[in-house]
Amino acid sequence: MKVSRLTFFLLIIFVTSCSKEGVDYEEFDFSLIGTIRLENEIFSIHNIEFKNFNDSLIYGYDILKAVVFKFDSQGNLLKSNRFQNGENEIDLSYIGHLLPVNEDSIFVLESGFGNLLLLDKDLEIRNSWNILKLTGGNVSIAGSRNQIINFQILDSDPYITLTASNKNYFSSQKDYFENTFLAAKINLNSGEYKPLFKYPNESPYRENLFWGNEVPYFLLHKNEFFVTFPLDPNIYIFSEESEDYRVIPYSGKLNKEAVGVKFGMYQDEFLSNHYLEVFHNKNDFYLASKNMFLTEDQTFFIRVGRKALNSGNFNYKDLNTFNNSGPKHEYIIQFVDLNQQIEYKWKEFILPEEYINFIHIDQNGNLYFNRENQDEEYSIDVLTWSFNDLSKL
Repeated sequence: MKVSRLTFFLLIIFVTSCSKEGVDYEEFDFSLIGTIRLENEIFSIHNIEFKNFNDSLIYGYDILKAVVFKFDSQGNLLKSNRFQNGENEIDLSYIGHLLPVNEDSIFVLESGFGNLLLLDKDLEIRNSWNILKLTGGNVSIAGSRNQIINFQILDSDPYITLTASNKNYFSSQKDYFENTFLAAKINLNSGEYKPLFKYPNESPYRENLFWGNEVPYFLLHKNEFFVTFPLDPNIYIFSEESEDYRVIPYSGKLNKEAVGVKFGMYQDEFLSNHYLEVFHNKNDFYLASKNMFLTEDQTFFIRVGRKALNSGNFNYKDLNTFNNSGPKHEYIIQFVDLNQQIEYKWKEFILPEEYINFIHIDQNGNLYFNRENQDEEYSIDVLTWSFNDLSKL
C-alpha cells in the first residue's frame, strides 16, 4: 500500500503510544494555576502560537482544513478564516506553520504547494508568494513539516527565513543529507535567497534512512539558531554568518544513538515492516521547542522527548492494532543549562500522562500544555513548577 507524505506525516504527528522499563526519572513537580479553553465548535486546532502583543493574542490553525484562528488571552474566538473551497482567492492544501510578526502581519506557510500568505489583523490576505516560483524553482518547502523561522526588513526589503531544501535531491537518498540545505533566507521582493546550514556531521540522518521527519526544528535566540531533529538527541547551534556550528551533546538517560534502515529502501517496505520498530520501539522521538526559559542569571533550553519502548519482544506490524492495544509511551521533559559551555548537564523529569509537549513559556516561567485526547474542546493548562533544583545542574 502506497502512503502519501501527508498521510505519513499525520501518522507520526497524531499517533501516541508506549513505555520503557529499567530507567527511573523524577516526576515533574508542578501546580495547575489556570486553564485556557479555546472557543471552537467546528474545526480542529492542531497548533498554537502565542505572541505577546498589546492584548496577548493567541493564534491557532487547523492543518487539514486550512483554517486560521485568532483568540484573545481568555480563549474567546475573535476571528477565523478558511483557505480552502474557494472561500478566499487562494486555496491551500494544508497549513504547515504560522508566524505572527505583529497584530496586523501574520504569515501562514503551506506545506503542500509552497505558498506563503501574509494576513492582516482580520486574517484577510494582504500578499502572497509561491516560494518555488519566487526562487526560480530552486527552493522547496513542501514536506512533512515546515517552519517560518524569522522575518526581517533589511535595507527596505522584506526577508523571510524558512525551513527549506534543495529540490534537486530526494530525501530517500544519502546524497540528500550530504548536500541539501536546512533553511533559506529569501528576499520576498527579488526572489534572491541564501541557503543556510547543512545536516551536521554528527547527525544520524547522514547514516540512516528514516523515511520522514528529516526536517529540523529551529529556535532563534539572540541571533543564534538552535537546531534539533526528531530522531537526533543532540542540539546544534548555528550562525547565519558561518558554516561552523557548535554541538550540545546529549548526556541524559534516553538513547544516545538513533537506528534507521539502509538508504534505497522503498517507502512501502518501510511502512509495512519497519515503521513501528523505528519510530516507536527503537528510537526516542523529540518534539519541537518554541521558547527558552530565562532566569536572572541562567538560560535553559527545554524540550520534550518521547521515550522509545526498547522492547525485546515487539511484534506489532499494524498501526491500528498498535494504537488500540499497544503499550503507551512516556514523555520526558529535558532542561540543559546553556551557561555551562564546557560540560553541558541535562536534567530530566517524567511528565504526567495527560501531557505530551509544552507550547509556550511565559515571562514568569509558567509552562503551557495542551491536554492529550481532547475530543470536545481544546484547552491549555497553565502550570507553575519548581525549578529550584535546576540550579544544581
